[in-house]
Amino acid sequence: MAAVARQGWLIPQPSRTLKQHGDAKHLVVFVHGFFASSGVFRPMAFALAREGLAPRQVHFDYTPVGSIERHARRLSTVIADARVPGPVIVVAHSLGGLIVRHAVQHLGLHVDALVTMGTPHRGTSLAKPWPWRLAQELSPGSVAIDSLWATSHRLHRTAVTSVVAEQDLLVDAESAALPGSRVVSIPGVGHHGVLYDPLAWEAVRHSIRSTTEAPADGAERTSGEFVLGPDGAVRDRAG
Repeated sequence: MAAVARQGWLIPQPSRTLKQHGDAKHLVVFVHGFFASSGVFRPMAFALAREGLAPRQVHFDYTPVGSIERHARRLSTVIADARVPGPVIVVAHSLGGLIVRHAVQHLGLHVDALVTMGTPHRGTSLAKPWPWRLAQELSPGSVAIDSLWATSHRLHRTAVTSVVAEQDLLVDAESAALPGSRVVSIPGVGHHGVLYDPLAWEAVRHSIRSTTEAPADGAERTSGEFVLGPDGAVRDRAG
C-alpha cells in the first residue's frame, strides 16, 4: 500500500528524457511499467546519479496505448539519439522489460546490460480481462509473449538480471525470472515496492559496475545476489 501511494505521488512527475549529471561514456536508461511514468524511477535515478554510477540518463515515457512494438521502436530512436560511445544499461519495470526485449530481439538495438524488475517474461493472466491492446499482449500465450520467448537467444550479447519480487501479486516468480539470466529474489516486497527496495537497487548497481568497470587482476567477483543484514546494510550473498 505504501509503494502504491508513493507511485501515486511520483507518476505525475515525469522526468525530462535526457539528464546529464556529469561526463560519462555509458548511458543508463529507465523504462517504466504499465500505467506509470518515468517519475517512478526518480528516487533510484537520483541515488545512482549522486553516487556517480549514472551521470548520463535517459528516462523513457510512453502511454498505456499502442503496442509493445510501437514503443520499442521509439525507445530505440531515443537511445540512438543519446549518442553515447560506451555501454548502454537499461533498468526496466514490468511491461518496460518486454518493450526493451522487443527492441533488442526484433529491432536489433544493442543493450549491454538489462535489469528487469517484476517483468512478466511469460506473461500474466491478470492482464486478460483488460481491453487494451497492451494488456492483451501481456497475457500468456499472446503473439508478443510467444515471439519474445522464441527469439530469446538474441539476448546473448546482453547481460540480463531478473529482479523477482517474492510478494508480487501481479507477476509470479516463474514469470519474472528469465531463463539464463542472473536472478535476484527480493523477499517481502511486491510489484511496486521493488522499485524502492535497497536490495533491488543493489542489483542495479551491480549491473552497472560489472558492465562499466573492469575488475582488477585477482579481484573477487561478487555473486550479484544480495541480502539485507540486521543492521540494514546490503551485502553480497556470496561474502
